[in-house]
Amino acid sequence: MRERLPLFAGLALLAIAFAVGSYWIADGIRNRNRTDVIVVTGSAKKRIVSDCVVWNLSVSSQQKSASEAAKELAGWTSTIRSFLRREGVELEELTVQPISTARVARSGRVVAYRLSRRFEVRSARVRDVTDVADRSSALLAQGIPLAAQPPQYVYTNLPTLRPRLLAEATKDAQDRARVIVEATGAGLGKLRGVDVGVFQVTTPNSSLVEDYGVYDTSTLEKDVTAVVNVTFALK
Repeated sequence: MRERLPLFAGLALLAIAFAVGSYWIADGIRNRNRTDVIVVTGSAKKRIVSDCVVWNLSVSSQQKSASEAAKELAGWTSTIRSFLRREGVELEELTVQPISTARVARSGRVVAYRLSRRFEVRSARVRDVTDVADRSSALLAQGIPLAAQPPQYVYTNLPTLRPRLLAEATKDAQDRARVIVEATGAGLGKLRGVDVGVFQVTTPNSSLVEDYGVYDTSTLEKDVTAVVNVTFALK
């Protein structure tokens, strides 16, 4: 029995060594599966035309008494409404905000009252409303102190466009990864992960990119860009 003890001890050590070796080999394979990857950026861009316009304008009257300011503002409001109606702005496209009132004080004493009213035109008739905005200087010619903002152009179908652009951006990343990998003699494996970046809605041909995304409203036409970082396994 004593003669067999060294044999048993040797076999036990061999078994332990085999188990440890198998663990490290398996762990190496797992690490290889985790680390042998390639990360490629893909992008897709589409030129779109805005399908909604928002035009904001306002007018203010300042007089010594609130009643005088209210009377003047009421006359200007009526003139602005008539102008917009005559130019083809439809009733449901126009929002007229309630009057806002502010006191103008000097040396602690109220010397005037400033009354203001804001108007918003929101329409799918983008070009028609743009033309109306261009002709709004006629109100200034009548002595109305109109304050008009540039029209803002919005694309309302962006949620529908996003999935298609993401698919195109992912395909672009796959094509780039395949070119890179095949040039090294390796093979492109399965998709491991996708990191979707923010969408950039910019003026045509703009290179502007911001971490939290860009949404330009100054131009009728826009470029919508999707960017993804895609991780592929290597064969």
